[in-house]
Amino acid sequence: MAIKSVQVGMGVRGEQWAKVVHEDPRVENVGYVRRRVERAKQTLKDWGVPDAPCYADLETALKETKPDIVILVTPPEVHHEQVTISFKYGAHVMAEKPLSEELEESIDMVKQADAHNLKLAVGHNFRYLAVSRKTRQMIMSKSLGELGFANFTYIRNRDGRRKDLNDYPLEMKYPMLLEQSIHHLDLMRYCYNDEVESVQSMNFHPAWSTYAHECSVSALLKFKSGFHVNYLGTWTSGWNRFCFEWRTDMSKGVLLQKQQFSDLWKADLVEGLALEGERFKTPEEGEALQEVKLEPCEAFVDDTRLLLTEFLDSIEHGTPLVTSGKDHIKTLGLTTACARAHETECKVMVDDYLRELGVPASWI
Repeated sequence: MAIKSVQVGMGVRGEQWAKVVHEDPRVENVGYVRRRVERAKQTLKDWGVPDAPCYADLETALKETKPDIVILVTPPEVHHEQVTISFKYGAHVMAEKPLSEELEESIDMVKQADAHNLKLAVGHNFRYLAVSRKTRQMIMSKSLGELGFANFTYIRNRDGRRKDLNDYPLEMKYPMLLEQSIHHLDLMRYCYNDEVESVQSMNFHPAWSTYAHECSVSALLKFKSGFHVNYLGTWTSGWNRFCFEWRTDMSKGVLLQKQQFSDLWKADLVEGLALEGERFKTPEEGEALQEVKLEPCEAFVDDTRLLLTEFLDSIEHGTPLVTSGKDHIKTLGLTTACARAHETECKVMVDDYLRELGVPASWI
């Protein structure tokens, strides 16, 4: 019997979810929720998705369709209400990140999931990119030695007024941090298989930004293993060219990602090669980057497909839910700890901060 699904939200990301759900033989989408029902019906025609009932509100959809799962592709400020209603009707939930802009609300949602014995997953799809999975594999195998330090740079001029982008971040507090950097921080936790011990952070707001609040983040992260990451992310650049680089230096070499979704490179450190007689060798004479082979992967589609597979497997077979709400508390907590560090102009010890906000010790 197919797993029945209701999707709430039909924006840019909603189209990607609709495609993945429609292609999965285990799932039957029994309804879409959007305030403007006629517009929702037209959107379904534009997507080429077979007609499904459209509803103006979630509770009506839940009463009439009795789905097994609800997929929330909606702004974070409405997640708490939508998750609460979904659990009331016995549906497991997959929600786009963040669960909420407020850590306390997210904690409550996770507690509700436990109380109802239902699954709560969060859409950290970037973990399922081929490049992310390969990075984690190489780091955990220690093929390039022990972790030393890393530099993560994401510089983009994202005009929030563009029609093909979600517009709710325009008025969000810390839009870069809560909508984009949260992905990067989650990837660090996942790929380095480690938790952050302390963070120092500063958010800032270039004068020409289209966002109402701080859209740039500069942070120094110290992991519990002693490993350090220097992070810079912005949605307001002075250049339309997107600049991405994630470099991880290890005791036997370096791992380098130069494109956001697609490539991975490595170089082996050869002892004694840096010096030749009395002079340093030039980069051209030194170690060359070697491309790391990756599986084909269409960003936002193949990674979302794997995310959905994990969610369904957890429901059907009880397999561990890696991107669980409980795990998300650590990522969201780290993200809001960056905001706390900015506001207080002090280093924040992440575990102490989580305990202060009421996160149970067993979740940390």
